[in-house]
Amino acid sequence: MSLLSLKKTKKRKKRNPAEIMIVGFLAIILLGAILLKLPISTHNDVSVSFFSTLFTSVSAICVTGLSVVDTATTWSLFGRIVILCLIQIGGLGFMSVTTIFFFVMNTKIELSQRILIMQSLSLKDVKGVVQLIRHIFIGTLLFQAIGALLLWSRFYPQFGFWKGLGMGIFHSVSAFCNAGFDLMGNIDTFSSMTSYLGDIVIKLTLIFLVILGSLGFFVWEDIYRNRRFQKLHLHSKLVISTTAILLISGWIFFFFIEKSNLTTIGNLPFHQALITSLFQSAMPRSAGFSMVNQALLTKESLLFTMLLMFIGGSAGSTGGGIKNVTAAILFLSAIRSLRGRKTLSVFGRTIPDQQIVSAISILVLSLSVCFVGSLSISIIQPELPLLGIVFEVISAVATCGLSIGITPYLQPASMVILMLFMFFGRVGIMTIGMAAFLRRNKLEKTKYPDTWVMM
Repeated sequence: MSLLSLKKTKKRKKRNPAEIMIVGFLAIILLGAILLKLPISTHNDVSVSFFSTLFTSVSAICVTGLSVVDTATTWSLFGRIVILCLIQIGGLGFMSVTTIFFFVMNTKIELSQRILIMQSLSLKDVKGVVQLIRHIFIGTLLFQAIGALLLWSRFYPQFGFWKGLGMGIFHSVSAFCNAGFDLMGNIDTFSSMTSYLGDIVIKLTLIFLVILGSLGFFVWEDIYRNRRFQKLHLHSKLVISTTAILLISGWIFFFFIEKSNLTTIGNLPFHQALITSLFQSAMPRSAGFSMVNQALLTKESLLFTMLLMFIGGSAGSTGGGIKNVTAAILFLSAIRSLRGRKTLSVFGRTIPDQQIVSAISILVLSLSVCFVGSLSISIIQPELPLLGIVFEVISAVATCGLSIGITPYLQPASMVILMLFMFFGRVGIMTIGMAAFLRRNKLEKTKYPDTWVMM
């Protein structure tokens, strides 16, 4: 074989960043499933199928929180540590975790690795990416430690010092990474945080951690460097503005819709109902914790929750969904069309048309996935309520983890669908598309004449 042929062969075998991200996540998912299948991972009298361990591993690494078995009553201390590690890796991204390992080992980070980090965090260039990872590491430890101590202060009287501390750490990491896994099954199976409905400290701590995680690492860095809103990048301004609008609108909506619902917040004192409504508005960012049984919400609240889940957090964050900036661009683009303007401008900057096209692509692909998934599961299990199926599918695609209680009743085929959708949601539908089609892309040799069609 000639030298030129060898070079061409090597070039063909070289994987693009999207493929490496996908392979990395798949490898960690498989490793997590194998570890959870070990006898040491479960309580002595509990038997879990490999399918259930695989579902749990996918849900943890994709920071979703959906589970076919109760976390507290099924998994031993070792199993919970495995799940916690999967959540941390999934929240930060395996490339970020790998880079942190390089820091600890004092190993030089090559350019190819910097490019992978840039891709995983949705950045546009490699400049300053190593310093960003360092700040992510420090900030993550700081915020999770503060959250763990606050939660421990509430768990300690009930569970004791060490168990309370372990539960504080677990729930702090789970909240910050927007995972939604909890250890409250010993109180009531699949109850999430409903037993702490009256605890304001736990509510505010979880809200604080979830919002921080869903803002995105780039936004942290931007705020740290520039401090003032006027000096922030356009991305950060859109993230903060959209997050505030969604959070406040959801807060107001849930309070006024649910205040007459005696099964949720109708019987709570005014201040408790107000904080619980804020909690319900914050969790669909992609967290999955619940203070009230989601199945008892009004249909209006369920629909609004699905909308918030579908939008999710921001790009480069621990949150899922189509991302709040994507939603903002779509909304502003629609307003631009109604006003007859040719360009989309916001905060003194113009959004390129290519990004508007990307936002539309993400919306169409995500809606298509949700439709196909809901239709498929309803055909497989017609006994399940359609609204519950749609809610579950959107929760999986948006890596949220909220559920109205049908997850434990899913058949293996339905579980496979949700596992695929959780993976799509965490890695990114566009990333998977790039991995599948990037190699086949060729330069367009022909440019056809423009024409108009009726719309």
